[in-house]
Parts: sequence; C-alpha cells; structure tokens
Amino acid sequence: MAFILGSDYGPRHSGTRLEFPDGNAALRAFFDKTYIQAGSIAKASWVSGIPIPPEVVPTRVRVLSGKGPYDWADVGTSILVSALFKDCVESVDAGRHGFFPVTLEDKAGAIRPKPYYLFNVVGRIDSIIEAQSNLNAVGRGLIDAWGYERRVGPWHCALNQTVIGDRACWTEIRYPRRWFVSDRLAHSLKKERLSGFTFNEYCAERPAT
Repeated sequence: MAFILGSDYGPRHSGTRLEFPDGNAALRAFFDKTYIQAGSIAKASWVSGIPIPPEVVPTRVRVLSGKGPYDWADVGTSILVSALFKDCVESVDAGRHGFFPVTLEDKAGAIRPKPYYLFNVVGRIDSIIEAQSNLNAVGRGLIDAWGYERRVGPWHCALNQTVIGDRACWTEIRYPRRWFVSDRLAHSLKKERLSGFTFNEYCAERPAT
C-alpha cells in the first residue's frame, strides 16, 4: 500500500513559521522558466517531481515563531525535513531524491546545531489503475496533459506495483501536485515516530493485471 503525504496543520505544528532570510529569487526564477517536460505547458514547482539544481536552492532558513521545526515543516511552498527523515528516505530509496542542506537559525540569528534539509521528491510516474480507483479522467482525448480528479464518494485509489518498483516516494503524472510514499517508507517514518506530516490518503498497491 501507499499514502499521499502532506503537512500536519494541527495545533502543535501549525504554530511554527519559517522563512528564507535571503529570499528565494533564484528558485522562483528556475520555476518560472522550467517546464515539467518538453512540450508541456505546466511549469515546474516544488511538488512537480523534477530535479532541482542545488545552486538555485536557498541555504538559510530562519525560525520566526513556534517550537519547531519538527521532522517536516513548510517554508513557503518548500519542505524542510530533519536528518532522521532524510535517513528514512535514503534507507529505502538512496540517491534518487534531492536533499539540500541548510543553515537553520532562530529569531535572533543563532544557528541551531541539528542538521536540516530542503527535500525535493524526484520522480514522475503513471501508476494509477483507473478501473480500481474512484477518480474521473478530465480532458483525456482532448489534451496531452489530461489528469484525474477525485469523484464524489469514498476515496479509492489503486497503484500498479510494477510501475512503482522500489521507489520510496514519487509524484503521479495524472494526479499531480501530491507526494506519494510507499508502505515501506511510511513504516519507517512511523517506527521512528517522526512528526510534522500526515498520511492523508491510503492507496492500494496491486500487481499488474
């Protein structure tokens, strides 16, 4: 099975606010000029599943308020994770995803000693089994970039195990702007009792038929 991973906006974690004290102009410029693939009209973003060059990623993060960050936190549209979160991902899916080290500062500018990273999931696949999912295809036959939207009713989403392979996390071409995580990674994150995120939706991983 797999899950859609997202930020936890509960009272414990939502009180932490972070910023890039030097801004993120280079990152925004990269997104503005980069498409998710050749011929696409969709621009890259932090959740598009494409590699991001390290030279455009901010290297400083400042805590504005709250007791965090914990193991996962929003910095605008980017995601900050702890070293333990990174270790969990790398233990399952080494070398595929982007982890960009940052200097983490408190409100007074003092550097916090624990390592943190900006995390980018790399990988765009098409693993959704439509016949076993409560999703509706929108634009199919009309545009190349057609995709799924959730239908009214209970959530059902089945994924092809063969397409997923050994991935720990990925994005779906036809159900974009979401990060999917494998059961193996979810188990590791739960075992370490990491926090700051939620497993929003369950997705069944099934063999190809």
